[in-house]
Amino acid sequence: MRTLATVALLLAALLTGCGRFQTEGDFFFVRSAGADLPVWVRGNTDSGVFMVVLAGGPGNSSMSYVSPVTESLEEKYAVVYWDQRVTGVAQGNPTPETLSLGQFVADTHAVISTLRQRHDVQKLFLLGPSWGGTLGAAYLLEHQEGVAGWIDLDGNHDWQKNWDFALDYVKVHAERKLAAGEEVDTWRGVPEWAESMKGTRMISDNLWKWQRLCTKAGGYFHDPSNSPGLGADMLLFSPFSMGALRTNNGVVLEKILSDDTFYDALRMSPKLSRITIPSLVLWGRHDGAVPVAMAHDAYDNLGTPPEHKFLVIFEKSAHMAPFEEPEAFLTAVTQFIEKYR
Repeated sequence: MRTLATVALLLAALLTGCGRFQTEGDFFFVRSAGADLPVWVRGNTDSGVFMVVLAGGPGNSSMSYVSPVTESLEEKYAVVYWDQRVTGVAQGNPTPETLSLGQFVADTHAVISTLRQRHDVQKLFLLGPSWGGTLGAAYLLEHQEGVAGWIDLDGNHDWQKNWDFALDYVKVHAERKLAAGEEVDTWRGVPEWAESMKGTRMISDNLWKWQRLCTKAGGYFHDPSNSPGLGADMLLFSPFSMGALRTNNGVVLEKILSDDTFYDALRMSPKLSRITIPSLVLWGRHDGAVPVAMAHDAYDNLGTPPEHKFLVIFEKSAHMAPFEEPEAFLTAVTQFIEKYR
């Protein structure tokens, strides 16, 4: 019965015209080095405060971040969703050579420059979850001017260092399970494997094995029931495209793992002291993908004066605090933006 009702609802929506996602906001493309980057500006543009979302993954669509959480922020500020080259619903035909950290930074700058031309941007903030934290750190190392604040959400600013922390996460979880006699077939041998991988270069096979274990250990969602999924509006009536996401997904990650120059550029801990703007570091206590040790690494290494950098740990969250503790996330982000707007 529930399936029939859902189908009827979808058919009704298709037959009755536009969804709200087709009429809300300012949607445009920015061309940059062979890629056409979709940008979607939503929310309160009259505020003059713009928060640019740097999507995670790499490969995720920023459009999929539209949720009740970000829509609450849109009531106060403009929120800018855009898809990076060869990710999400980005278009164009960029060459493989353009998949580099430097080009991703250049793309970000092109998007922000175009945004400033189209809108009255008085204060600009960056929000970088996960891979978005990688890109945000790289961007700020070159372009801090005009950025009022940096919001680092479970960001991976040093891939090699994080690899060791992430291996420790599954090792500790496996040891607990084995000691309790739980799921022994799943976790047998994992502590030894994780220990043997520490200090090694991350490659595809090892990454996928770790990712499966991290998911089983609750490293992405501390409580799996908190996973929101995508609503019908987003799937059917927004710029988001699941097909495009599937096509693009994994391309950038494979490039990183096969290109030593790209991979080595992602070791940015020693450079973070050059970032001096106000910064808010947000992390889930139970994050297995980018463990909380990376939060302290970011906070300690940022060059921002102590009175202008803040660390908030969400005690009931893993890698997805905006969905696991939405009110606490909104409070932290809003207080930070209001302080520096």
